[in-house]
Amino acid sequence: MTHDTAHTGVWQMPLDDFRDALALKPMPGCGAAAAVSACVGLALILKGLHLGQQHAQSDDRQALIDEGEALKQALSPLADEDVAAFEAMMAALQRPKRSFDEKAARREAIHAAASRAVQVPLDTARRCLDALTLGQQALSHIESQFESDATAGAYLLHAAVQSVLLNVDANLDALGDEQAKGSARAAQEAIREQSRTLIQAFEARSS
Repeated sequence: MTHDTAHTGVWQMPLDDFRDALALKPMPGCGAAAAVSACVGLALILKGLHLGQQHAQSDDRQALIDEGEALKQALSPLADEDVAAFEAMMAALQRPKRSFDEKAARREAIHAAASRAVQVPLDTARRCLDALTLGQQALSHIESQFESDATAGAYLLHAAVQSVLLNVDANLDALGDEQAKGSARAAQEAIREQSRTLIQAFEARSS
């Protein structure tokens, strides 16, 4: 039985239903897929920490685990928030525009929805940066047999950053306010550059 994301959250969907919904429905889209990919990437980093902690207790490793688990809890809801932001934008675009008042109300609703549709991917990308930073720190506390998992996790996080920021591009024009557009563009470019720097440093550290 196929689940509907309008009634079921992303994390309550069977994995094959989520995959098929990505292929066949407007939602979930690339933002939700990026958030899920980021959580998977972070989980691969956490794997090495958790399994290492089972073999030998370390306060430093436990601190990284605690930070990573908190990040996972912060990242996970952003998949559903992306769906909600898109649905709010679609609802705003479908508002009536017959009279002057209706046009003004519609325009205001679109600007508000666009603000959310830009903020959610920026928040997601920032959490990914936090997870990439954690991944760098974790390498010194991960046993060698789990380094490939952590490296794969870092690549997924970096890809999630680049992917989710496409939603910023998609919704910038609907913001209306030029100052808001400029601020969002600047944040987007800064995050992209930080992600590139982090993955390069991660590669150098893991090689």
